[in-house]
Amino acid sequence: MRKTNRRLTAWATALATAVGATVIFTGSPAAAAGGGYWAQGCSPGRACLILAGGRTTPNGYAWNVVGCGYHTINDYYQIGSAKGNAFDVLYADSTWDRVQAWDQRALDSRKRVTGVDVLC
Repeated sequence: MRKTNRRLTAWATALATAVGATVIFTGSPAAAAGGGYWAQGCSPGRACLILAGGRTTPNGYAWNVVGCGYHTINDYYQIGSAKGNAFDVLYADSTWDRVQAWDQRALDSRKRVTGVDVLC
């Protein structure tokens, strides 16, 4: 029984390591923490962020934020597009950019975005 548990633990550890390495080495975008969805473009009525560097996910390159208020994010973006309300893009270095309602602007794609605050 003990050998089986050790084998299972070793297998699970190896699998977790392989999955983690795949995500790191393929350069896939970090998943946003909820409150939105990936799409092939910006949807009407949404705060939208376009991934930097031409990257994409299997579901698209644009993160569409759903709802007002603060949303946690962890990735690099090059464009912010407000298809409705204005929103603030918060960077890891405590700076921020505002995207005005019904407008679009370039973001600092060298800085990691840690959150979006949709102003409603």
